[in-house]
This record gives sequence, C-alpha cells and structure tokens, in this order.
Amino acid sequence: MKINRRRFLQGSTVAAASVLGASKNASAMETELGNASYNYIKRGEQRERVFSCSPLHAHDNPVHAWVDDDPTIPENPLTGKRGRQVVELSGVTESVRSRGRVSAAEVTSWLQLYDGDRLLSPMKRVGKRGSGRWRKISWKEALDDIANAIKASSPEEIALMRGKDTSAGAWDHFMHTLGSNTIIDLDGAANRRMAWQEAWHNGVSVPDLAHSHYILNFGSNFFVSHPDYAAEAFDGRHLRRARIVTFDPRCSKTAGLSDEWVPVRPGTDGVVALAMVRYLLEMGWADKAAIKRLSNFTAESLTGELSKYTLDYAAEISGIPAKTIRRIAREFGDSEGGCILTGAGISGHTNGYRTEQALMLLPLTAGYIEARGGNCLPRQFELGAIKPAPQAPNRSNPVKHPQKFPVDVGDAYAVGLLFSYNTNPAFEAPAAAVWRAALADQSRVKFSVAIGTFGNETSEMADLILPEAHWLERNEPVQGTGSLLPWVSLRQQVVTPPGQVKELREMLRDIIHTTGDAEKMRYWQFRDTRQWLGQQLNDVAGLKKDGGWELMARHSGVWPIYGYLHPEIRRIVDEQGEEVMPEYGRPVKIGMKTFPHWEPAGDVATAKYELALLVHDSDYHAGDASANNKVIVENSLANHLHINVSTANQLNIRDGDLVRVTSKAGYLVTRAHLTQTVHPETVAMHRDGGHWAIGGVASGRAGPKHENAPANIDADIAHNLWWTDSGVHPMDIILPLFDETGGGAATAAAVKVTKAEQGDTYGTVKTDLPGMTALLSQPAGPAERG
Repeated sequence: MKINRRRFLQGSTVAAASVLGASKNASAMETELGNASYNYIKRGEQRERVFSCSPLHAHDNPVHAWVDDDPTIPENPLTGKRGRQVVELSGVTESVRSRGRVSAAEVTSWLQLYDGDRLLSPMKRVGKRGSGRWRKISWKEALDDIANAIKASSPEEIALMRGKDTSAGAWDHFMHTLGSNTIIDLDGAANRRMAWQEAWHNGVSVPDLAHSHYILNFGSNFFVSHPDYAAEAFDGRHLRRARIVTFDPRCSKTAGLSDEWVPVRPGTDGVVALAMVRYLLEMGWADKAAIKRLSNFTAESLTGELSKYTLDYAAEISGIPAKTIRRIAREFGDSEGGCILTGAGISGHTNGYRTEQALMLLPLTAGYIEARGGNCLPRQFELGAIKPAPQAPNRSNPVKHPQKFPVDVGDAYAVGLLFSYNTNPAFEAPAAAVWRAALADQSRVKFSVAIGTFGNETSEMADLILPEAHWLERNEPVQGTGSLLPWVSLRQQVVTPPGQVKELREMLRDIIHTTGDAEKMRYWQFRDTRQWLGQQLNDVAGLKKDGGWELMARHSGVWPIYGYLHPEIRRIVDEQGEEVMPEYGRPVKIGMKTFPHWEPAGDVATAKYELALLVHDSDYHAGDASANNKVIVENSLANHLHINVSTANQLNIRDGDLVRVTSKAGYLVTRAHLTQTVHPETVAMHRDGGHWAIGGVASGRAGPKHENAPANIDADIAHNLWWTDSGVHPMDIILPLFDETGGGAATAAAVKVTKAEQGDTYGTVKTDLPGMTALLSQPAGPAERG
C-alpha cells in the first residue's frame, strides 16, 4: 500500500464515515432495547472532530476532541446553556509520539471543562494570605492592580515562578517585555537535566525503546509517567523480545510489568552502575573505540577511576547480590542494543546528579550512544519566534537555586511582583510548610498573582488569581518531544471558555496594554491567539511548503505525516510498508568535569531503626491537572503508608493500623498498608493525597455528605461519590535537602515509623523544622493541620 497526503486525507474521511456508520447501528440497537443503555457520549449522532494536544504529561500528546453540537444534549452546568460540548477524547494514530494511545488522565480530562470548582472570574484576596477568603472582581480591577504592581517594581523585582511551561515562548516574551529574567524554574528533574546538559550539551536523552533489545530502568515509573515511552517499550518487547529490568526500592507499576524487578536500596543505583561498567571493562566486553570516539574518557582512564567498584563492594552497599549485578551487566553488554531510563527515584536524592552521570557510563561503555536501540540526542523542530521580539535583559537571572526560594527571597533577591504558573510548591515541594510561610510573607513577596484553571495550595497564598482557559480552550503551538522522529502540533480552541476565563496569551497582552507603555505594547499586537499560533507554526521549516498550519489543524493535528499506522505491528510505516526509522549517529562528545564517583545520599536512612520514606507520584494522576478529576481520584484514593510485611511485623504494626511517621522536620499520622512491594528498609507514600485546595473531589469536601459543594453540580459526584478519605500530605515532613551541583531537591527522608500515640488523629501533620528561624526571615512556630 502506498500513501501520499491526498490518499491519507481520503483514508481519514472513509475511516471517520465508517466510525459514524457503526455508531448509528449501535444507536439503533439501543433504541430497540427501549433506550435502556442510552448514553449521550455514545449516541452515534454525527460529531465534529477537532485536533488538539494534551500537555498533561512530560511529553505532549496529540489528541482528537469529539464535539457534540446537538441542542438536545444535557446543558453545560457551568453556563446553563445547551449545545456545543466536548464529549470524548481519543488518540491520533498518525502521531509518532503515541500512535493513537492516550493515558487515563488524558482521556478523562474533558470532565474538567465542566467542573464546578474551576475558576470563572478573577478573584481578589480579602483576608490574610492563606485564609481562603476571596471576592470576585472585574478584569479591569485585576489588570489595574497588576499594572500598578509593575510600576511599583523595578524590572528585576518582577519574577515568574513556573513548572512545565506550555506557553511556547509567551512567558519569556512577556518577561523580556518587562525587562526581567528573574525566573524560578521548579523542575522536578533538575538533577537529571543538569547532568545530561553538562555531559552532552542537552538536558534530555531519548531512549530508542522500540528498537532496543535490553532496557535498564533506574527509578522511573515510565509506564505511567511517560505513556509514549510505555508504548515504545512494549513494542521493543513484542518486536525484538527486549528485556526490561527495573531497579527501584518500590515495585511500581513499571517494575511490576518489567521482566525483572531489582529492589535496590534507595540512593545506591550509582554504585551498581559503576560496578557494572567496571565488570564490562574487565571482561573485555566494552566498546573501547566508542568510548574514545564519544567521550573524553578512554577505556584505560575509566578502568583507573573504577578500581574500587568491585561487584562485592556494590553488593554490600546496594543490597543486591553480586551475581545479580554481574548477570545483568553481562546481559546488557551482550545484547544487540540497549538503553537506560532514569526517573525521580534517581534525581530525587542529594546524590542525584552524580548518579545520573554514573548511569550514562553504561550505554557509553557498551557502545549504545546514538545507535539503534540506544540513548540518543533529542530530535526537534524549532517553533517560530513571536515577532517582534523584545531584547532579553543583559542581567543574569538572580535566582541561582530555585529550590531555595524560601531562603533566598527578600535576601539574595527582592520580589515586588510574583507570577506563579503551572506549579504548586506550597503543596508538592519538600518542606512545603517553609514555602507557604515565605509566600505568605508580604515583606518578602510584596504582590503575588497566580494563574490557572483551578486554584491550588500555592494560589491560596496569592493576592490575585486569574482564571486561565483549560487546554481544550486554548490556541498554542506545540513543539514535539520524546520521539526520534521530530514533530509539531497545536492546541486549538475546541470550545469557548466559560465566564470571564481567558487564554494566557490574552491575559499577558492585556496586562502589558494596561500599563499604557507604548514601547512595550508594540510587542503584544495580535487580533486573537490564532494569529500568533499561525505565525509560530508557519515559521517551522517545511510546514508552510507542505500545506501550512491550517491544513494540519483540519486534517491531522500533527506534522509531518511520516506514513500510516500498520494495523498488525502498530508502527508507522512508509509507502512500501516499511517502518519509518530515525537517523542515528549524530555527533556526540560526552564530557564530564569530574568523574561521577558514588557518594551516599544524605536524605535516606542511616541511623538504627530508621527507614527511608520515598514520596512518589501517584500512578494515574497528572499533578494538579487531574487532582479534582473524579475518575482519576477514585482510581488512586488515599495515600496510606506502604510498608514491607517483614518490617511491619518487627514493629508490631498490622494492616490498617494508625501510625506516626516522624522525620527531623516533623511528623504525620496515617494508616499502614502492609505489602511486599517495597524494600524492607523503605516506606512509601504518593504525593497526591491530602489536598486542601483545588476542589471538593481533591479535598474530600464533595459528594452526598456535602450538599452545597460546587463540585456537586455534577449529579454523579453529588449522589455517587462514595469515598471520604482524601489522604495525608507528606511533603511537609521532607527535609529541604538538595543536590548542590544539580540543584534538584530530595523527595525522600529518613523517618521512624511507630504506632500512633494517644491523641493522634488520622491526617494530622505537624512540622517544626530544626533551624526554621534560619530559613525564614521571621521566626515561626509549629504548623499544624488536621
């Protein structure tokens, strides 16, 4: 079968028609049954398909949004109007990123469009920061307040605190317009990004999973956190019998679906990797030519550095038998191509940076860098710039260590106006109580503006909250990531935002225009957000020649179309039916300033009777974006403490017991869940439990027992939400410890687990960090939530 653009578009039309025909048959059967199984999501009436791109995971994912425009469908509970609504999301089969696959968080994310807890108008604080008291205001009042704060601040005092930046350059354009580059990037993978950046001048490594024969996974739950990588790894297993081996103290979903789970002691992965490299060199299985060609090392220099990393030494430290380390090293070196993945289980320790670089030596030594099935540099198309562009400030960013914001703000640098976007450090950062105290202090953060579709614990500390459009209500270009076949896509406005909700680019434009500064305003001249969307996409090399962004938006949602999805092998194939392959062999020179010798992690247990508390992401959540999603929350539920059965028996703890978990930062009270899926020297909790903001589903304040909850405009929530336990917030008792080289924060802590004491109640969190007065500008006593 040969394929070209015309045939591809014709095929898409035929496929859509067949789907509609099948749906109409289903609808007829429902009518025959007396309409007993009627569901408007599956009615089978003709629906409009609009392409968009989900930003919920690390790598954006092109999707179809299916829209029903029938005035007889149930009314939108937020607007009270009938008519055009999103009723379903599905994957784009032509996407090399996912080949039609979507995650649970993505496929249910349209529910948030009609969530009673979403923000519909600007909100202004009327009580103290953190009091939860707000009033609705007009956009004019909100913009005037922000314009006044801009005028009262010097350019370098205007700061942006952000997580994942989905704005495609709009935020940098805005900050440079104001003459500032004071940016607090809160990157959960900072140690990994910095380690790879130094090693090969790019903060990302793309594992060629689909063509790999051996996949070594260290501390990553990528089957959940990276759905695209999960699809590629399963293809590697199916097509090449790839073996997947996961090193992790916790049997995550990825570990459980791997061929082998190796329960390593937390923070010791680096010593295992170095012992494996030493063994490959000793046995003559290293690719000496590749080491010399691809790095600033030689086989001889590596051998000298690795002299102490024997298999027995690594076994003693990691708890993994020497024969297991030897066998896995041999299998990896003998394979026809292998790669590594690393995740938060590596980056989230104080030795994360060195561990990341130690792990890089494995594919380097085996010759699997920029090779089929190995670790490769990312391939990307560059989006066009927003024009005209303001000049970037000559001053360097004063924020040298983003994770130390609570210590540095007001001391190392001043903040007159703070914008926060796509981040929630008041809830998810280590020592989150310290962040809340800093953000609440108006002498240190003079004016604070939070932007989001929902509020969160960090926006509770703001002075203004601005309602941002949901990603299905925005127009934004998307630079594809995570694939060795580069691509671009777009988010386009599938439905109109409700209430006074605006897109981010509209907000930023209106803020600049409200300042009245004509020089600044000239950088923000656009009719609507589609104008900038088209400008940035049409400047992508080759896209305009191939029909332009509007053709892409109507017919595929992604560009380029490399071929079609083969129905049997589920890979993208060309006109001859051959799989479309990436190009390998890009020039690489891995260089490390110092050799990554292993050092113990300072955040895990060292004393007798101590355990390592590992805080990890929930299996189904996509952070705050899914925290109020009834489907995702029901599948995650409470984050009780996972503790190994043997460890619990030693502590006389039974399943379901109320326990106290104590670190040097404080303690929390939760319930024990006995399991064999954690290392005996560790305990684990996911970080998505214990919300007190965002919404009623997230906080447990919705459902039949909460009659007036805003979320109860969804009748399913009002009548059927059956759970009441929203979990316990663990991040307050994680000490603020960092990798000084990589800058990343530790997400683990040494703790003692005991039975709850008299008077302890489930959900209590108390913190009193040693040296709290040194971390904050004003003394703070114990903080408590029940």
